[in-house]
Amino acid sequence: MTNKVMSFFMASACSQEQKLGKKPKMYQPIFEITPEIEQHFDSPLRVKAEATVEAIALSKSISTATSQQQVELAKASGWGTLTDIWVKANHQGNTWQHRCHEKLSQLLTQAEIQAAKSATATAYQTSFEVIRAMWDLLGDIGFTGGAIVEPACNTLAFMGCQPALMRERSQWVSIELDPIFAQIARLLYPEALIYAQGFETVSLSDNSFDLAIGNVPFGNYKLYDPRYAHLNLSIHNYFLAKCTDLVRENGLIAMITSCFTLDAANTSFRKYLASKLELVTAIRLPDIAFKRFANTEVVADILVFRKLTETELRATNQKNYQYPDWVKTAPSGQHTVNQQPIMINQWFVESA
Repeated sequence: MTNKVMSFFMASACSQEQKLGKKPKMYQPIFEITPEIEQHFDSPLRVKAEATVEAIALSKSISTATSQQQVELAKASGWGTLTDIWVKANHQGNTWQHRCHEKLSQLLTQAEIQAAKSATATAYQTSFEVIRAMWDLLGDIGFTGGAIVEPACNTLAFMGCQPALMRERSQWVSIELDPIFAQIARLLYPEALIYAQGFETVSLSDNSFDLAIGNVPFGNYKLYDPRYAHLNLSIHNYFLAKCTDLVRENGLIAMITSCFTLDAANTSFRKYLASKLELVTAIRLPDIAFKRFANTEVVADILVFRKLTETELRATNQKNYQYPDWVKTAPSGQHTVNQQPIMINQWFVESA
């Protein structure tokens, strides 16, 4: 499988260069995540929250950003960092929560404030360490660049962490529901096409991307999209389903998603994915992987898929088609307090 993916992307790169008669001349990357920015996310919650508020204020006052302004904008963590400022009990005295609340109350409209409050559970910056590991993994299996879509980009850190040569060979389309953080992303990465709307409302052509990458929203709630309504999907699985249609054959999907995508007892969605995709690899992240950035502990997986070719798709439609083992779950070897086995995806059982 790895050789198949590598051959596809190497052939695509050669074809592009032969067509042009030389290596394609791409833009020089404008902004990238630096060690200074990475170190900022080790700061106390107060420092990260105040930096996020300052970045929001800056984004509302400029139409283009200098290099130094981009550094300040990139320190925005997401609304999840600001959860405490909406708690009235924290507004007694001259607390940092009170100061941040007062400043945001002056900067934001009532509609923006309500949207911010609603986003505190899901809007976090993704760990740069995890992002870089994903790019390394994609490079190892042969991805060298191409048309990329990120369906929930926050401040577009996946682009800021992309290896330079790969980034020169890539074109980005990104989507961010929150208009404030979409604007911050535009100021950081003006070469990207960024939609400030929900992924379910964006109309993009099927089979038009080489890679879909990102950290999808987690949760047991749904988005309305008539195309996928019959699947009755949770939000994280909806993002995967739509990305499956957006990438072209042999294209890749590399997503951080809830562990329930692979571990859910109901196998119907995994069967849906298996009829369209090959699972290249799955990595279960430790539950503290997001502690540094999101101040939360969740179990999440990095999943990398390859979209099947038309020939392979015909095989999945045969009556005797055998679904791959990763559709199934199996006992993990651990038990609940009621002595019931904890079930996890067969992939992880076999990899243990």
